[in-house]
Amino acid sequence: MTDPDKKRGDTTKLILPEELAQLRAMHSQHKRVSLIVLSGWQIGREFVIDSPEITIGRSVDAEVSINLPSVSRQHARIRFVTAEADSYFHLVDLKSMNGTSVNNEEVREARLQSGDKIQIGDVVVKFLIQDPLDAKFHEEVHRRIHYNQLTGLLTLESFKPQLADEIAKAKPGARFTVAMTDLDGLKKVNDTYGHPMGSLVIQTMGQTIRELLRPRDRAGLYGGDEAIFMYPDTPLDEAVDIAERLRTAIAAMPLSHEGQSLGVTISQGLAEWPTHGQTMEQIIAAADGALYAAKGAGRNCVRVAGGE
Repeated sequence: MTDPDKKRGDTTKLILPEELAQLRAMHSQHKRVSLIVLSGWQIGREFVIDSPEITIGRSVDAEVSINLPSVSRQHARIRFVTAEADSYFHLVDLKSMNGTSVNNEEVREARLQSGDKIQIGDVVVKFLIQDPLDAKFHEEVHRRIHYNQLTGLLTLESFKPQLADEIAKAKPGARFTVAMTDLDGLKKVNDTYGHPMGSLVIQTMGQTIRELLRPRDRAGLYGGDEAIFMYPDTPLDEAVDIAERLRTAIAAMPLSHEGQSLGVTISQGLAEWPTHGQTMEQIIAAADGALYAAKGAGRNCVRVAGGE
């Protein structure tokens, strides 16, 4: 198969061991090379470039996978190139449908400089070579944009695109579970002890969730005291076990006032994709319906969609 870059007169070399060595040396000098999303999709998300070649595209196999119709499956490629005098990052458009622009100028290929703005379909990313201070700044910006400050959970606006991506990349036969949870008794805590105590309950819930979940799991704050979860590659029966562990952990949270336990628990509703819904809206609605059933069953319990 002919390399599409060659059709455009691409003069970059194939990846050689010294290119990988130089890229690693750059990272060892505390320089972080990355793409940061500025607009159009998951604003603030950072993709660290830690290999000599990455592909940007809609394909789930792309190192920078952007699940938008305006982005071609294989849209553009960035290579780290070494030459006798210097080394640099080289961008090549892969005959994409909507083209690739650098600093508002459409290009077939370009030598990238730190700070360049690259447009891929409807998405604009910034190419950056950052020192530790810059990297820390962008990490803090990302955290403030994508995470709820009280709980440390994802905001709903950041959770939903990740759920949509999970659905888009799912292979035939794949299954995963979505869960909805709601704190039981929070209104009583607010009415009896005041909203600061209620905020402490929500904060402790978030910490407990983050400590219990697996690295691949995702959790977001759905509302004031409601959380939403995604358990990738996890069928319903396995997710029920996780939900039960979470229910037990929440009930055991060390929260009391003047020696009196607050008695806070959670109700949970679970739904399996694609069994209980094939779209994001359908699977969330199914989990929410199961949560409603858990509330109706007396709270502090786990229920699944369809009453299974």
